[in-house]
Amino acid sequence: MHKLTWQSVRLSLLAVTFLGTVLVTAKLAAAPKESKDQAVTQKPNPLPETVSMQDWQFVNSTPTKPHEEAPFGRQYRYQQGDRPLDVELQYMTSDGNVSRYLFVYTPVRTANAAMKIRYKPGVGYYGVLSHKGNAYLSACVNPRGESTVTEQQFTQNRYTYDLQASRLLPWLLGKESLIDRRCLWTFMSTPVKTNSNAGTATATEVAYKTLETTWFSWNKWWQSNFPPPS
Repeated sequence: MHKLTWQSVRLSLLAVTFLGTVLVTAKLAAAPKESKDQAVTQKPNPLPETVSMQDWQFVNSTPTKPHEEAPFGRQYRYQQGDRPLDVELQYMTSDGNVSRYLFVYTPVRTANAAMKIRYKPGVGYYGVLSHKGNAYLSACVNPRGESTVTEQQFTQNRYTYDLQASRLLPWLLGKESLIDRRCLWTFMSTPVKTNSNAGTATATEVAYKTLETTWFSWNKWWQSNFPPPS
């Protein structure tokens, strides 16, 4: 009698477990699936709507469309007299290859082959080029270390500045990646203004100088205000 009772209880428990498994499976199957893009768009954009820059009047900013390498981005517009300045900033987690970014994500595309890489101590590497009447400047603001343009420069920064004893604890706690591949990819542009007194080469260099001056302060501001890991 005792044996029969225990078997009945055992069978009841198995039945309840089976029924619970069926209900949970059915609920998961019926629940709407959240895509990767939906998950990204539901997170607040960590890039501020306004970034003030000396000698430039802020006009407006709009978020850019997210993609696999950049879940967040924002397009900023400034004005200095009759000279406009557009700055696109994308929060990338990638390889730091600015030449590839220009080819894939901008209208410059193959013209980036003519990009000239320059370096300023204390700031880092950046690239300049001209295309169809506009001057461009592009580089990665790094979470640590100077700015970079090539994948090699970006990787070198990672090994130099990321593999530090002070970063081991956040890494062990799962708060940060040991190799931090985030980059605030910046793409600046302004028109090249030609006139009868200056040739195109001179006008282009004047536009480069305008972008460089802006970039130096832009890079400094973002290094101090780099968004936390998302």
